[in-house]
Amino acid sequence: MTTPHDHPEVEEEIPAPPRASPPPTGTGPIIPIERDDTYFEKLLKYVPGDIVAAFVAIDGLLRDQVSKNDIWLDWSIFFALLILAPLYAVYRPSTPPPRSLQAKRSFHAVAAVVAFTVWVFALGGPFAATWPEFYRPMYGTILLIFTTLIIPLFEKIILERD
Repeated sequence: MTTPHDHPEVEEEIPAPPRASPPPTGTGPIIPIERDDTYFEKLLKYVPGDIVAAFVAIDGLLRDQVSKNDIWLDWSIFFALLILAPLYAVYRPSTPPPRSLQAKRSFHAVAAVVAFTVWVFALGGPFAATWPEFYRPMYGTILLIFTTLIIPLFEKIILERD
């Protein structure tokens, strides 16, 4: 068995870790660069994911438990979450509101209500239970696609106008 001491000519040099450079002096305070939200960030703001997830979870729980005569319960849950949707869009508990959200809270509140309603329609929810002869999942999917494309356009039109 050989050890590194047996072959002194084969010593490995271990490079030192890079040192952090000192902060520049005399440059003044660091000012964050303002940037517009990306399309994906805007989409996440409009579609209240927490509220949609709550609806999906509750809908899954009730799907096998509720009879067709209890449509009022489906609608009650939908309206309760619909009331929470704009509150989550404007006062999202997990993150500070973005600069654009602080400027136009009413736009984002309305967009969240529309987006949540379209998501529930796309999932079926009380719409499919109340009107099974008219509801088709394809309609919800198409409406969801158009909604996610149109809301950012409305934001640009409305917010740039002011």
